[in-house]
Amino acid sequence: MRRFVLFIPMMIAVAVMLAACSEAAVVTQPRLVAQSTVEPESVSFPTAVPTVTIIRPTQEVQSPLENITVEAEFILVTPTLPPSKTPTLTPTITPSPTVTPSPTQPVTSTATTFLLPTSEIVALTAPAQQPIPRVCDSTWFFIEPRPASCPLNPPLASQGVYQTFQNGYMVWVGSQDAIYVLYNDSLHPRWQVFRDYFNEGMPEDSSQFTAAPQAGLWQPRRGFGMLWRGNTDVRNRIGWATLEWEQPYSVQTQTSNDGSIFFNTPTGAVFTLLPGNVEWRNMTVAGGGLPPIYGSQPTPNNGLAPIYPTP
Repeated sequence: MRRFVLFIPMMIAVAVMLAACSEAAVVTQPRLVAQSTVEPESVSFPTAVPTVTIIRPTQEVQSPLENITVEAEFILVTPTLPPSKTPTLTPTITPSPTVTPSPTQPVTSTATTFLLPTSEIVALTAPAQQPIPRVCDSTWFFIEPRPASCPLNPPLASQGVYQTFQNGYMVWVGSQDAIYVLYNDSLHPRWQVFRDYFNEGMPEDSSQFTAAPQAGLWQPRRGFGMLWRGNTDVRNRIGWATLEWEQPYSVQTQTSNDGSIFFNTPTGAVFTLLPGNVEWRNMTVAGGGLPPIYGSQPTPNNGLAPIYPTP
C-alpha cells in the first residue's frame, strides 16, 4: 500500500514532464499509464481504510513514443529527447561594394627649367704672405728696392766716371780700375767689364773719329776712348757717346752672396749686374732693364780683352 501511495505522485510528475516536452493529443477517456503487480505479503493494515480520491486530469498528454509495460519492482521512466539548444546566429558579413577606379589621364612631362644663381660668386684672393726681412751682417748702400740676398761686404766708395752712349753706358770704378760696359740691345753678353789701361800722358782722343755721323754725338776720351777705339765689337754695339765729356762722381759698389754686382750712377740710379753677364737691370726703371740673353761671351777680335770673360 505504501508503494502505491508513492506511485501516485510519481505518475503525476511524469505526466507533467510529458506535457511539457511534447504536444500530445487530448483524449477524453482515462488511459492506463503503467501497471505493476504487488506480491501479497503479510503486512499490517491500518484499522481505517484510507479513502482514495481519484483526481481525473483535465487533459491527458499522449506521448508519441510507444508505451512499454514492464513488470518490475521499479518505475519505468520513458526517456525523452533533450531539449534542443537555441541556435546561435552567425553574423553574416556583407561585402562592401568595390569601387571601380576611374581611368586617369596620362601625365605629359614638361621640360625641366634649371634655375641659375642670380648672383655670381666672386673668388676671393688670399693676401700674399709677406716674406720676413732677412737680417744681414752688412747693409746695402741703397734703400729701395732691396735685394732678396745679403751683401758679402759693406759698400766700397771710390772715384768713378760715368758716360752715356747711343746703346748703353760706360762706368769706371776707381777702386777696381775697371770699366763696365752695359748694352741696351738684346745680344749676348748683356754687359762686360774691362781693365783700364789708360795712363796720364797718353792721347785722350783720335783725329780719326773727330767727324761724328751726326750732331750731338762724340767720340769718348781717355780710358773710355781707348777702349772704344781699340775694340770694334764694343764700338759697333754701344755706338757713339751722347755726352761730350764723362761725368766724375763718387761711386759705391757692393757684391751680393749670389755674385750680383751693384753700383750707383750720378743720376741716382742703381745698376745691378747679374752673374754670367746674362743680364743687367736699372733698378730705377720698372722691369729692371731688358730681358736676359743667355749664351757664351765671345772673345773680341781686337782691342782690350774683358777683365772677367765668361767661359
